[in-house]
Amino acid sequence: MQDETIGFVGLGVMGGGMAANLAKAGYKVVGVDPSPAAQAAAAEHGIELAQTPRDAAAAATRTVVSVVRTEAQTRAVLLGPDGVAAAAREQLDVIVMSTLDPTAMRQLAAELKQHGIVATDATLSGGSTGAAAGTLTIMAAGERAHVERLWPVFDAMATSIFHVGTEIGTAQAAKLAVQLSFGVSMLGAFEALSLASAYGVDEDQLMEILSRSVGDSWVTRNWQRVRGWWEHYVPGEDLDILLKDMRAMLREADERVVGLPVTALSFQRMRHAWAEAPNGAEG
Repeated sequence: MQDETIGFVGLGVMGGGMAANLAKAGYKVVGVDPSPAAQAAAAEHGIELAQTPRDAAAAATRTVVSVVRTEAQTRAVLLGPDGVAAAAREQLDVIVMSTLDPTAMRQLAAELKQHGIVATDATLSGGSTGAAAGTLTIMAAGERAHVERLWPVFDAMATSIFHVGTEIGTAQAAKLAVQLSFGVSMLGAFEALSLASAYGVDEDQLMEILSRSVGDSWVTRNWQRVRGWWEHYVPGEDLDILLKDMRAMLREADERVVGLPVTALSFQRMRHAWAEAPNGAEG
């Protein structure tokens, strides 16, 4: 049994599984989420429910995890009137596990520091499946001593953990790099299918061929899952999240004068490619 209570903000698609795995590892978890469905699911995993992020932070021994979707939501739950910062005290650590961007993460960390809060930048990859199974990949940035203290928390949620640097924002950059590779791979598979289909090659067979050749990628090995994202497009979900992240990486690249021409083209193409697929919808 872990002798620590963790405050957890965001019990949705990703956070619900992550919080459940922390509880399974023996931590007491006090979580908050506005969704009644998320609250009910969390309670089934032994997670104690709080009314506000401030209450979850007040219950925490030292650590608060934030896993919400957007920068605006992150700022609201951490710095709003009922946010985590309202319960700030000495030695309160906040792990920001949402995908923002390096600049936004650095600004957020600086503001939290004014409240005496130490922010750790910790992005993740693996999707809802990995969150539920505890097999996420976590990329963490921050002072080594802080990251090492939080390592057991990460270990309860992930099977691969990387300390990518001491500068806040570095983990955000690593996550955007992952999303860049993912987005470009997705478009590559989509166009490979367009070419092969024009000559009558079976879609499932093509994906098997790609997965057993130099065309292999996570996308080709999980094609039916990826395909479902545009066949059953849900505004604000998987495709829109990827577009959000690609938009952020292009903005950051412009600030750093880093050339990303393939990403820029993929971003523009991705905004329309899904509408051209059977049963597709523009993302």
